[in-house]
Amino acid sequence: MSAGVPRVGELPRRALVIAAAAAAAGALAVTAPLAGIALALLCLVAVLLGPLPLPRIAWVAVLLTAVAAIAGPNLALPAAPWLFAFRILIVLLGLGVVGYLLLDGRLVLPAGLSRPAALVGAWVLWSALSIGWAEDAVAAARWTLFLAMMGGLALAVGMVGANRRRMVTLLWVLGAVFAVALLIALTEIATGVRLPTSALLGRSRDTAFAATSLFGNQNNFATYLTLTLPYFLTLPVVFRDVRLRTVGLLGTGAALVALLYTGSKSNLLAAGLILIGLLVVLGADRRTRGRLVAAAGIAILAILLVVPSIRGGGVIPLPERAVTKFDFGLLGAQREAATGSGAVRSSLLEDGLELVRRTDGLGVGAGNAEVRVRALANFPGVANLHNWWLEVLVNGGFVGFALYLTLFLTLLRGQLRIARGSGDRLLRYLGLSGGLALLGFVAGSLGPSTAIHFAPMWITFGLGLGTLALARREAAR
Repeated sequence: MSAGVPRVGELPRRALVIAAAAAAAGALAVTAPLAGIALALLCLVAVLLGPLPLPRIAWVAVLLTAVAAIAGPNLALPAAPWLFAFRILIVLLGLGVVGYLLLDGRLVLPAGLSRPAALVGAWVLWSALSIGWAEDAVAAARWTLFLAMMGGLALAVGMVGANRRRMVTLLWVLGAVFAVALLIALTEIATGVRLPTSALLGRSRDTAFAATSLFGNQNNFATYLTLTLPYFLTLPVVFRDVRLRTVGLLGTGAALVALLYTGSKSNLLAAGLILIGLLVVLGADRRTRGRLVAAAGIAILAILLVVPSIRGGGVIPLPERAVTKFDFGLLGAQREAATGSGAVRSSLLEDGLELVRRTDGLGVGAGNAEVRVRALANFPGVANLHNWWLEVLVNGGFVGFALYLTLFLTLLRGQLRIARGSGDRLLRYLGLSGGLALLGFVAGSLGPSTAIHFAPMWITFGLGLGTLALARREAAR
């Protein structure tokens, strides 16, 4: 071999990996041309992006993935509605991480994320193990795949949020996405025109008053609103900047108005928990009691906006069907009459707990709750449990539920401690907003049919992880 040609052992690992991937793409193209072309394009992208700093590429990729996750099926190809932008981006993000590690990269979790990351990893591992005793292994594998994808998204958002400047950028981008979702919802309310992904598409305004926005379902949209609400609600309480206070008041009012046009009782309860939590957290700390007056004023305005409207009056004239949906007494009547949503939810709760008992607390296996409910002799007519807490328990048993609950409480406790103890205004805002969002989600999670692929929940978890990491980094300084 000539002196100027390096040996294989002397070639950079990056070159070897790209060469191997290119060879694999060529071999794959023989039997599956589209897959081979896709892999070849990935190799080309890797070559082009190679000189760029990895952190810059990674955080932009996470930002785009988070936005695409909220947009969901609205960014799908018409010919392949299951192949939407988020699924492409999350797979590319995962491949990028694997490729980076193969190229001798080092992936170091920021301080404060080790325990939550371990909990997410253990949850995914337990879900994967449950495939072995699941009745429907395909459904179990699919649920586990979604858990790994969405858990990875939460961790990626958390790692991005560990940087102060990038956390602020992420918040502004998510705020812009909220503005787009709200504009779509207002268009639905005013004109009845809906996106192609809406479950209410084609139904008359007399029978379908609700707004669905980007989420296809009014309950999913309502849960997104209550997860976002605290990030506006706390702006006037924490910051003194008039512009931020104005954004906060306008965002809070818009979120509550849109919530009224979803008819979601569980998320109306979530909004109530958020308001109560705000007053309790501020009132319990002598250092923040000065802000309690502002918080109480905002809470009173919110109550004056919402309560009269759900009773058929107020400044927001709701349709009669919306007023009826907010009647909590109707649930009890339906349960006693064994009809309607109240009876179905009550039956699903009983059936879910019975399935846990039958499996001695082991669970039916990831993604198999629906399978087992459909097989019941007294099938209630709806297979999905419509209760995220119950779904986690039935699928993963006591072990899966304990892992999720520990993760949830770790985020909740950590953010509330930051909200009360941090001297940094941004950290107090993030901790208070994230803690209240999780508090509201205790009730709000009862709205969606499932939350395993509900992006706003996982992004909220990611913001909470970023808050913990950012607080540890600021404290270390």
